[in-house]
Amino acid sequence: MVRMRFPAQALEELRRDDPDTPVSLKMIRRLMKTGAVPSVPVGGGTRRLINYDALLAYLAAPCEDTPAERAKGIRRIDERAGA
Repeated sequence: MVRMRFPAQALEELRRDDPDTPVSLKMIRRLMKTGAVPSVPVGGGTRRLINYDALLAYLAAPCEDTPAERAKGIRRIDERAGA
């Protein structure tokens, strides 16, 4: 059975298992927003549930190529490369 939690509940459970964890609520929400950890909307879509087991798996072995680590914004293109 999948354990689904609201972000604050996930942090509370994580802190119960590891009181010295550096993980914050902001970090959990960012992982949800970037899609690094799966989440689903509930109710009117204003709240989201996170897959707690997926969060633990991500924290145990974070992916190298997560959406959060991709470059954002405008990047310089070397004009000589196209010539």
